[in-house]
Amino acid sequence: MSLTPQALRLLSREIVTLRSDPPEGVRIVVDEDDLTNMEGWVQGPSGTPYEGGYFRIRFQFGIEYPNLPPKCTMITKIFHPNFSKNGEICVDTLKKGWKKEYGVGHVLVTIKCLLIHPNPESALDEEAGKQLLADYDGYCKYAKLMTNIHATPKLPPAEFRSTASSSSTTKAPQMTQASSSRPPNSASSVTSTGTSARPTPLGMSVSQEQSPVVEQSATIGDDTKLMKNGLGGTGKIPAAGGAKTGAASKAKRGVKRL
Repeated sequence: MSLTPQALRLLSREIVTLRSDPPEGVRIVVDEDDLTNMEGWVQGPSGTPYEGGYFRIRFQFGIEYPNLPPKCTMITKIFHPNFSKNGEICVDTLKKGWKKEYGVGHVLVTIKCLLIHPNPESALDEEAGKQLLADYDGYCKYAKLMTNIHATPKLPPAEFRSTASSSSTTKAPQMTQASSSRPPNSASSVTSTGTSARPTPLGMSVSQEQSPVVEQSATIGDDTKLMKNGLGGTGKIPAAGGAKTGAASKAKRGVKRL
């Protein structure tokens, strides 16, 4: 049974959202040729007898969707008060509690919450409901056994594996680049933005970088002293030979300083 164009647009937008940013432990599988042919996956919550299991739910959309809720059936066998042996789900969200603002994601999250907090007062599986009230440890033991047999695959469903692998591949190159951009035993400092400052050349300290200025001022002092010595305190220009000697001495001192 086909949906109205408005309902199809609403459903297609929700499918895009659930694929790009799904709730934790929830995935969907959609037939691209028929969006109404949809199934959902719910991962068993940790700390429950359903931990480690993956539970498959089939959706059937009526022509009045989203004004009326979809029909949902639990495909995976489960021992739970609110799931019948033929897969019927007893939850108010799929009955009188439905609102047209809800969608597929809301239904799957509600089912996940039902795995955490069973409601034995409205049990479809009377055996599970009675055991939950009378012998909680025995209920958990049998529910876990059923989960291990029917809901625990060797590998998670492809929808969960693809999400995990894509997140790991996007993070790995960043870590490799950050670790390789800084050489070992580098003297570079890291700024607040995370980039490395230009490293100081090996064997050079801050005082050595300022040394050309110091040498220049020392040279100026030597030249002044040389001028005074050459003038001999008389203010007269020395002879040519004296000038050559002074220039040679200056050049010699320059060589030694180098």
